[in-house]
Amino acid sequence: MKLTIEGRALSSLTVGRSSRAAYVDVGFNDFGLAGSSIRGAMRSAISWAISNGLVQGYNSCGEIEPQRIELAHKDMTGKGLRCDVCEVFGYPNHEGLIRVGAAEIADNRKWVLTRVSIDDRTLKAREGFLFKQEVLPPLTGFKFEVELPSSMDCGLVRLVLLSVYYLRLWRIGMGGMVDLRLSSAQGIPCEAELQDGLKQLGDWLWQ
Repeated sequence: MKLTIEGRALSSLTVGRSSRAAYVDVGFNDFGLAGSSIRGAMRSAISWAISNGLVQGYNSCGEIEPQRIELAHKDMTGKGLRCDVCEVFGYPNHEGLIRVGAAEIADNRKWVLTRVSIDDRTLKAREGFLFKQEVLPPLTGFKFEVELPSSMDCGLVRLVLLSVYYLRLWRIGMGGMVDLRLSSAQGIPCEAELQDGLKQLGDWLWQ
């Protein structure tokens, strides 16, 4: 099974790294918009939606640190529950069920923005802490693919679709907002059952 997702940046978008260039402090990742970054954002988005009661019928441990994941899973197992999010997206020593490819970026030209660091405690600008950041500009288009095993049950396929839906309300990289739409879905065996979800993802959310 394969989903092809089109996206566009709604804000300046950075998947950051420390820069080797002298003119910028935070450069764009050498691998571009990597599949691992997209998958991590999908995971965070659906975990947030489940934790806030926006999505029913699934469980998430809500953790990202390996030892805390292990403890949370033991607690869930003791209650007869499974972590659906970790089963789909993976966790340490478990690859997960889906594969997300690196995004093809329509126009890979970057902007360099000068920004100011914000103090997390006071939410005010930190004096003397300006930095330059390499970004994709708003409205930059991109496309990526999500591969799902043919044996994946319909409930978990729906969870993947929901993760794409809620990523449109979440963020990717260093706080970037994106819009996404499903351009094609190949080999979905439970297409009739998932018709509403597929239809909702067929259009941009933010026009």
